[in-house]
This record gives sequence, structure tokens and C-alpha cells, in this order.
Amino acid sequence: AYYVSRVEDVCVVDDVSAVEGEEYDLEEFEGYSMEKDELESVVGSPWKLRLRLADEEGRGMQIHCRMSEDYLDIRKGMNVVGILLSTSREFVKLAAMTDFCVLDAVGGPVWVGDYPYLDKDKFLRTLGENGIADSLVDIIYDDNDYYEEEEEEEEEEEEFYDDDDDSRDDDYDSDDNNLEEEDTGMLQKLK
Repeated sequence: AYYVSRVEDVCVVDDVSAVEGEEYDLEEFEGYSMEKDELESVVGSPWKLRLRLADEEGRGMQIHCRMSEDYLDIRKGMNVVGILLSTSREFVKLAAMTDFCVLDAVGGPVWVGDYPYLDKDKFLRTLGENGIADSLVDIIYDDNDYYEEEEEEEEEEEEFYDDDDDSRDDDYDSDDNNLEEEDTGMLQKLK
């Protein structure tokens, strides 16, 4: 079954049994690289990313994986999808889970997990074919206050410019095209 959720919290821990007071903010790891993991060089075990996820119905999940520089841009509120496996049709007990895809990470989807269980291209294609990608993209844009704030800021800035100033229009057109290209790129990756 697909597990479609959002990041409720993201942090770094030195051990998967670490309690809340032993968590580190992801921002503290700016510049981190797996090659130079100080914890691993000292104790032989690398830092671990901890993601707390929750779906629309409030069902939560906490996952851990080896910390990677690829995870530095993951933020609370981002949309995540993965596959859960169970031995029962009712999913009373989980048997396994795959790696997870953080869909709206900066620069495109980020895959979280220690081992790549999924064929990433095929997974994203399947999300597009069965309509899940469209619903996820709608969720991303409907619930993302960033885009609404951007529009409000642009409207406020437009009031400060003369309507005859073409250079301002060129600046905005290029910014809008960049956003549209990023949005289209995200859609293409999902379809």
C-alpha cells in the first residue's frame, strides 16, 4: 500500500534509541558529508536521520536511516510517499517498508532510506500512471503557503513600479518562468 504523508519533524540522532532531548536540529549539520562523518570516525557508527511522518488520518511513523548530505534540505511539512508491506490485507501489522520519496524537496525528489528498495524511475512513473502523482502535486500546491505568500509579495512590489517600466516586467517574467520550469520539472518527474 502507498503511505502518503508529510514530514512532521526532521532531526539527527546518534542512535535510533535516542529520546527527544538527544536530537539535533538538521540545520546544525550544514556542510555535513558522509565521507567526513565525525561520529563514525570516533565511535564507528554514523549519524542517523530521524523522520517523523503522519498521514491525513493522523497515523504516524518514525523512520531512521544513515545521515546523508542529500537530506539537508528536508523540512517539516514536505510531502512524502513510500510503500508499506504487510502480511495481512488489513495492514494490522507492518512487515516492511521501502525507502521514502520526499517529493517537494528543493532540487527535486529526495530518496530517504538506507537501501534503495524501489526502482526510483519506475516508482515515479507508476505514481503518475495511477493518478497518485496528480493528487500529490495538488496537495503540494494547495497546502503550500509559500506560493500564496510569493503572489502577495509580487502584488505589493508591483504597486511600487510604474506600469511603463518594462525592465520590471522582464525581471518578473524570468522569475515566473523559473518557478514554472521547476513546477513543470516536478510534474514531469512524477509522471
